[in-house]
Amino acid sequence: MPLNLKIFLDIIVFSKGPQDLPSSSRLLNLVMLANLLVALISFIPQTIVAMNILNALIFIIVTSLFIKAALNIREKSGDNKGYSSRYVQVCTSTLGIHVIFVLIQGILIMLFSNGNEITETEIPTNVAIIFLVVSLYAWFVNGHIFKNALDTTMIAGLGISLLHGLSIIFVTLIILQAVA
Repeated sequence: MPLNLKIFLDIIVFSKGPQDLPSSSRLLNLVMLANLLVALISFIPQTIVAMNILNALIFIIVTSLFIKAALNIREKSGDNKGYSSRYVQVCTSTLGIHVIFVLIQGILIMLFSNGNEITETEIPTNVAIIFLVVSLYAWFVNGHIFKNALDTTMIAGLGISLLHGLSIIFVTLIILQAVA
């Protein structure tokens, strides 16, 4: 496991890609569980934990389906076969990186703000800046992951990463409308 954590950290600094992770369904399941466990941590006092769990489930499902669709499109446009192991690697890296960035965001928010300042209607400027900076960096890291996974350019990887993020937002909004 420490070796896998090092690979995740190397992906964050753009020195490795998802292909460097083992194609292990056990590791993928562990990373999915880590996403759910991180959702239990509430960095904002007024947060409803059930909503965090719902958001984590949406993230896991949409990410898994998005990656499957992207790899299927890539497979049809090329002669490459054997994307099942690549699928596991890309899902593992994307979901694992998400856990790390959620933890980084939470730690930075705890360090640089007073949790009591954050309300449902008002978010302090420093929390918004932390969220923006970490999210932008995560967008670049996911672009790097998609660049490697789909054998494309960084610009195309960033575009796919943006489409991935928009897909998650879109599905989340639809589900929240249905639940509310």
